[in-house]
Amino acid sequence: MSKSIAFIICANDDTYLEECLFYINRLHLPDGYVADVYPVRQAGSIYQGYNLAMQQSAAEYKVYLHQDVFLIEADILMRFLELFAQHPQAGLAGVLGADSLSADRRFYRSWNLGNVIGCSEKKAFRNFLSENPARAAALDGMFLMTAKDIPWREDVLSGWDFYDISQSLEFARQGYELWVHAGKQPWCIHDCGYLNLTGYDGAQEAFLKIYQDSLPDYGGQPKVYAENYREQFALMMELKEQWKSLLFLDKVSEVRKVLEQVWDERFVDTEMAIIKNILEILQTEEQGEVPLEERFLHDCGSFEQAQRKYLQTKFYLRRLKYAADDVGLCPHVSAVAEQIIRQHTMLGRLL
Repeated sequence: MSKSIAFIICANDDTYLEECLFYINRLHLPDGYVADVYPVRQAGSIYQGYNLAMQQSAAEYKVYLHQDVFLIEADILMRFLELFAQHPQAGLAGVLGADSLSADRRFYRSWNLGNVIGCSEKKAFRNFLSENPARAAALDGMFLMTAKDIPWREDVLSGWDFYDISQSLEFARQGYELWVHAGKQPWCIHDCGYLNLTGYDGAQEAFLKIYQDSLPDYGGQPKVYAENYREQFALMMELKEQWKSLLFLDKVSEVRKVLEQVWDERFVDTEMAIIKNILEILQTEEQGEVPLEERFLHDCGSFEQAQRKYLQTKFYLRRLKYAADDVGLCPHVSAVAEQIIRQHTMLGRLL
């Protein structure tokens, strides 16, 4: 087993992956260690993707990381290796977790340990839940570091939900401790966006069948999302695809009007939030009489191009704060666009 640390990332978006790797490449490695990166593309499930990379790597420590997590603390690896050294029974550690298993079916509300920054595309927020290392009962999957290899349960589970709770319970079953490492400053930024939870209940039912002996009894509790939630969400996704095209058919005002009428954060995904922010940029640029050739969409021929421009601008603004020595190039955008993107995606004076 080599003296190395493997980063394992299931990826489906090159823009996010590039930025994730940018921050990985800035990390300070402990003496004698090397880092390897295993991007996994087109995985059938996160369980499958993680198992595939785990089997390919002989690294002593492995970090399972979301592509939209940016490690802004350059010493995070050294701090986590110190944690493992101080607690020999620790097998799994993360940046966000809970000291007890969720009392209800909304597992994502149970986190009460950790210190990270999140961003929904409509606002940035700080999950400052604790500032010292602590034992945990379950960990969030945005960042998971292992000192032991235990297979991910692709033999009985699939999809992209509950893998982190599953792996937490697998490590605990084998006698290993789980830890959340936290300090006074956040370790990372998670561009979590808006979660698509249409498959949450189905994935949870499969998960509960496997781990019912290790969990509280949720039998008397209703499912988290009713059938009409899935129907409404599907309808909003259909509308979103239409809006993507209409933005480039000189129908900006029509898209803005409809979006304002139907906006409901229960049925929003990350792309919809970006569309709403772009519409705000366009309206403010028009009101401020920004020249046409300087407006946000002037050099974009598709939503994909506009989204990449938006993300690259956001990442540039973040680098000004967290990687000032290597900010790279910012897309050509107006000061109005920079201001609005910063407003929705950065903490400003809060940190």
